[in-house]
Amino acid sequence: MPQLIKEMEAIVFYGTKLDINYSVDELLDEDQQEELHDYFMESETDKIDVAIDEFDGDYDDEELRLYRIKFISEVAN
Repeated sequence: MPQLIKEMEAIVFYGTKLDINYSVDELLDEDQQEELHDYFMESETDKIDVAIDEFDGDYDDEELRLYRIKFISEVAN
């Protein structure tokens, strides 16, 4: 899974949209997704290390990376 996430990150960072809603919906409920959306909208950086520190263990690396992929696909691309 870590390698797949890395490949998906590369794809969206190059400007291609990915629809991974089904995967994110399985991992995170609606409130969690809203919380992460608000965080990434207001954050000055999209670095995962900063997000991990911000949420202090509420979300694991995989959850944050997958949501960031969804966010970039929907908002930034």
